[in-house]
Amino acid sequence: MAEKTKTCLYCGKYFKYPTKRPDRKYCSRQCGSKATYNRRQPGSLSKVWSHDKSIFETAMELYWNGEESGAISRQLKIPVGTVYSWVHDFGNRRPRKEPLKQLLYKANSAEEWVAALRENTQGEISEDPPIQLVCGMVHGQSVGKFTSIIYEVLNKNPLSGNTYAFCNKTRTAITTYAWKPPVFNIAKHIKMYGTYIWPGENMGRTIEVTKAEFDRLLFLNKQEIITEKIAKNIEFMQVL
Repeated sequence: MAEKTKTCLYCGKYFKYPTKRPDRKYCSRQCGSKATYNRRQPGSLSKVWSHDKSIFETAMELYWNGEESGAISRQLKIPVGTVYSWVHDFGNRRPRKEPLKQLLYKANSAEEWVAALRENTQGEISEDPPIQLVCGMVHGQSVGKFTSIIYEVLNKNPLSGNTYAFCNKTRTAITTYAWKPPVFNIAKHIKMYGTYIWPGENMGRTIEVTKAEFDRLLFLNKQEIITEKIAKNIEFMQVL
């Protein structure tokens, strides 16, 4: 019998279920019963478990402000399954602000796209140079490929020292490229689960973002299920 894996909406653990039962939400009857009890007791905070109440309240505020469960998990250092469970049982208590990835999908111009990203990025002001996102996807990840795109398509000098970011065809890897004399500095960010959200060719040639905004973009995911283990396995490679 064919099986798939999903996250229990109560305990946060992964469990296998038959494909003929795609509506299954809990790993056991016990978790299902506890979830039902919590829904019938709106004031109950038994789902906080061993976490401080302040962590639960912070997590829910982030969710209502449009933050994704995976990002909440990483920020508060709690299991993503716990966040899913809290959202499932308490998320409908208040209306939720539209998530950033939805705002990016709806953007009709580069100005709207970067404005949505900037408004939803929280971080300290950095002196790091801006990063140029090259709109559209790129097939091939060689130094020669990036150099030719910068020179022939963008009409820019590849030896200027500016940092350019490219996304591959499958949207599973983002590569940053910059000339740091006497070598080209290339860093690759590989998505271990899901795909990146990236501006299309209809947004123009490039979009300039800050380092904080670029980091925010790296952790946006089309598919929300990101475990702590997978998040730690995002690969960073630097080639000299």
